[in-house]
Amino acid sequence: MHTRNRHRAAVLALAAACLLGSAVQPGAAATTAHAPARAPAPAPSPLHWGACPPPAAGPGTAPVHRDPRQRCAKVSVPLDYQRPNGPHLGIEISRILSGARHARSLMTGQGGPGGSGIDLPSSEESALPGQVTASTDLYGLDYRGIGASAPLDCGIAPADRAEATGIPYPAPDGGIAANIGVARRTAAACARDAGAEIRYVNTANIARDIDSVRRALGLRTLSYTGTSYGSYVGEVYATLFPRTAGRVLLNSVVPPGGVEEAITNKGEGVADAFGPFATWVAARDSTYHLGAAATGIRATVLALARRLNGAPLPFPDGDGRLTGNLLLEAQEVLLEQQSYYPVLAGLLADARAGAIPPGAGSALPVGSELPDNFVSAQDAIICNDTAWPRDMAHYRAAVARSARRYPLTAGSPANVWACAFWDTPTSDRAPRPDDRGPADVQLVQNTADPSTPLSDARETLHAFGRRAGLVTVDAAGHGVDTSSGCVADVVTRFLTGAASPRSGHCPAGD
Repeated sequence: MHTRNRHRAAVLALAAACLLGSAVQPGAAATTAHAPARAPAPAPSPLHWGACPPPAAGPGTAPVHRDPRQRCAKVSVPLDYQRPNGPHLGIEISRILSGARHARSLMTGQGGPGGSGIDLPSSEESALPGQVTASTDLYGLDYRGIGASAPLDCGIAPADRAEATGIPYPAPDGGIAANIGVARRTAAACARDAGAEIRYVNTANIARDIDSVRRALGLRTLSYTGTSYGSYVGEVYATLFPRTAGRVLLNSVVPPGGVEEAITNKGEGVADAFGPFATWVAARDSTYHLGAAATGIRATVLALARRLNGAPLPFPDGDGRLTGNLLLEAQEVLLEQQSYYPVLAGLLADARAGAIPPGAGSALPVGSELPDNFVSAQDAIICNDTAWPRDMAHYRAAVARSARRYPLTAGSPANVWACAFWDTPTSDRAPRPDDRGPADVQLVQNTADPSTPLSDARETLHAFGRRAGLVTVDAAGHGVDTSSGCVADVVTRFLTGAASPRSGHCPAGD
């Protein structure tokens, strides 16, 4: 995801979990301590490779440049892995063959959750180091419940899929009544209309599906890389299939507690990421007039947010009003990449001057609707993965505490989601990572990531213990650029099997 709108979609998805990339598959070589043995699965059917389906609709997605070599196929997987001979789903997978004589195989996992991943092989060709892609067959997939893989649709009302609800900021006065209403209605829609499949849409089953793909491809091992939520899929995949997961690269790492924990930590992430932006904008005070000292920029932004919460600015095109909390929500999204800094600085400068120019609302999460499948699948995965508190008083108190500690996110990381009203029983939940397995997990993490802070990666490193290494990169933004420099060397040596996981640090610009 390289354009601003596509990246914003990924951020909103993680925050709904964003932004900030795993039970034992029948027929695997051996069971693990994480799950009981299961009945053997039928032998996989032959794969029939052909043209890929059109890209699934996504929030703000730009056209995908699909490599003409990319081909797709369906893999049949059990709906319920405890009943391998029961109903099955079709999982859409994709591939680009490298043409190398002894090519390695690498599955690429989508972030979010909620968006399609079948075009990741096309995009990862330029995102991964050239030495990796030259000798590696790249695979992608739509996770179950998403895109071309038995998509879920809860029939959620369009107003409850508005892009501004993707990150649940409180009302200007700090109240969460509107957020509670959206959460309750969304959960009720999924309970009413999603069907029996919804309880099986979770990260544990996504990890099982990836191992089913490995078996269908006839591979002894299938390596994996994923960013943001995709990193959590990789954590669960490596935990449940330690002998067949191959090499697992986790980029911009969700903590071992999953997406709920990642959401809770976003206040810390935005605070971390704001510092580099403040330094950047202070150096351009002659352009933006937000202050010449980085230490004062934060106070300027918070004062502006308070002023706008009391007296919102109307958008010239009539599409609502700019409140302080909406400004902070836009800031959270625009801190995702340093290339967005001019847009964020311009928005702050215009708002401070009290004049929002025509078209400025296009930079804000206000008018668009998120697709039903995107929201439905996202909520199914997040809510099935973790049991959320159900007491609304808990959320009111938690939002107030979070707002005091991390005012740049106004309490949003502690706010209520549909999961608080989720009554659909899940088939199972993912295990936490541990050190049982080979040393084959490499983590890479920017030091100032607004969606998955550095503390998330350190917690995951601790959970994997001797299995993993963590390389930090002195950079701001969500998603480590692994295509060049110091980190590219680490990734190349790891994915090609030339080195074990390592820990270290890559300085800025290296």
